[in-house]
Amino acid sequence: MSVTIVVPPSQPATLPEPPGDAAQCDTLAETLYTTAARYEEFGEEATQLRNLTGYWWGVAYDAYVVASGNAATEHTAMAATVRRVGRAVTSYADTLRDLTATHGTLVERKGGLDERRTTLIADIDATTEATPGVVAALQERATDLRTGYATLVTDHDTLQRRVRENEDLLRQAFQAADTLAEGLSAAGGVPETARSAMDKPGAPGTGATPAQVRDWWEHLTDAEREAVIAAYPGLIGSADGLPADTRDQANRVLLDDDLARLGAKEADGTLSADERKVLDNARATQKAVEKADGFVDPTTGEKPGGTLWLYDPAAFDGDGRVAVGVGDLDTADDVSVQVPGIRSEMDDVGGYTDEAIRLYESARYNGDGSSVATLFWLGYNTPEGAIDLDTITTGRAEDGGQRLADAVEGLRASRSDDPAHLTVIGHSYGSTTTSYAATDHDLAADDVVLIGSPGAGPADTAADFSVGADHVYDGRNSRDAVAFFGDEGAYHNPGGLGVDPSSEDFGAHRFEAESVDRGAIRNFDDHSRYYDHESESLYNLGKIVDGHGDEVNGAAQSHDPWWRWAVDPEADRDPTTNVPGRSDTRADDVP
Repeated sequence: MSVTIVVPPSQPATLPEPPGDAAQCDTLAETLYTTAARYEEFGEEATQLRNLTGYWWGVAYDAYVVASGNAATEHTAMAATVRRVGRAVTSYADTLRDLTATHGTLVERKGGLDERRTTLIADIDATTEATPGVVAALQERATDLRTGYATLVTDHDTLQRRVRENEDLLRQAFQAADTLAEGLSAAGGVPETARSAMDKPGAPGTGATPAQVRDWWEHLTDAEREAVIAAYPGLIGSADGLPADTRDQANRVLLDDDLARLGAKEADGTLSADERKVLDNARATQKAVEKADGFVDPTTGEKPGGTLWLYDPAAFDGDGRVAVGVGDLDTADDVSVQVPGIRSEMDDVGGYTDEAIRLYESARYNGDGSSVATLFWLGYNTPEGAIDLDTITTGRAEDGGQRLADAVEGLRASRSDDPAHLTVIGHSYGSTTTSYAATDHDLAADDVVLIGSPGAGPADTAADFSVGADHVYDGRNSRDAVAFFGDEGAYHNPGGLGVDPSSEDFGAHRFEAESVDRGAIRNFDDHSRYYDHESESLYNLGKIVDGHGDEVNGAAQSHDPWWRWAVDPEADRDPTTNVPGRSDTRADDVP
């Protein structure tokens, strides 16, 4: 009896690489951003030269005023259009890179299937005894191969469709700016696909809730998503409820725009003082993102990747708003949000990204194997310095608490079907800000940590926090001068920013946070040592982020003897460093 085993043909016949050179597209985008800078410069100069009273007067002067005003308005409008086209090119290049990477994966898959096909044919030809078992096994291999090729064909068709859509979006952007009237319009360079997507219910900027924004995003096509990222990166990059990867793509478009356009104005000597702040913030952010992108997880040897979750370099009179993440915020089992305190501005983002990396290392090194993502968040206007009315009052903490709660709600909404264990860590004035979020705004965290706190704001006890007292932790270095400002007892330090969260009265879980480099007396240097490598504080923070707050090394709470300053039992304990289970936060061979 003869048996026929049908071996499927290798398909698709060819796998053409997506056309285009992303690097060349980047060069074109930079040229467009530079051109936009030239338009901006002309518009600014025309505005400055509009008022020439005293040079001449009469009908000619009146005509000059009108003409210079029109020139300023038109060049400013053209600058905006050219920037939008430049962003479309940047987005096209970014998508092209993704599509090219996908193509490479498909080529590898086809190579594997073809190898299996060749082996199957050889095995069939070599079969001398076609027993039922042998035939069944060969037929099963042929069926699996057929399924593999069919899936590959489907995925290749999807890739080709996305290639066509990417090209069509760029075509739409060019065609939306190919006449003078379009170039001067408010929608110049914006593809129709993007405009129609933003008209749908739940779009960012319409007052929609984070959950509604997420629902809007989930119902967009791939082409619509790519279109709105390119056309409206400012809205998409700061929209609570959208996936972190989406926000990252949009914010990197904005970053590329600022770096190239403002860099060109700097070279021309036309950069204003406000633009100087924005450019400095952009450059600091670029370095921080590169640092996050290049970080290698010491436990796996892989790069978890960086995320530019928030980018607003002109906010708060140039102090800026920014958030940089390490790890995959969209999928990580454990996510943390680090909130800084006084004197934190956007150009400090590099140092804070280092702290996010250290926290990631600690959580992974001493963790249970779960995936981790850490996020440094500077989304509120911090006080300017230690000697500042805003530092000894709670106004900015109250405002920041609302902003923080909104940001965490956005993180939650972006992955409501796959919730992470989420920890919020407030340092210094950021701990007071975090307290307002957890007390007045129902902060959607699982655990809250206050470190170096000058006071817990409106909370009288840890039980006032939305997470419940069992999930409130405190770390205080006994030499930290800032942490000494918290209220403790009826007659001690009544001018602080709330109750000292390390005290018995507050009732949080205090953990060891002493530094071997601590000073002999209270000082401000120890206020900045909570994220130091191989420190007690970083070890315990990593445990909490990993979801094992019950395993922190506890510290005795401070208490008020009523007749003198509060007593801190940790002051006389010898600190540890690089001790397994106590202050060991990374492998010895990690630099």
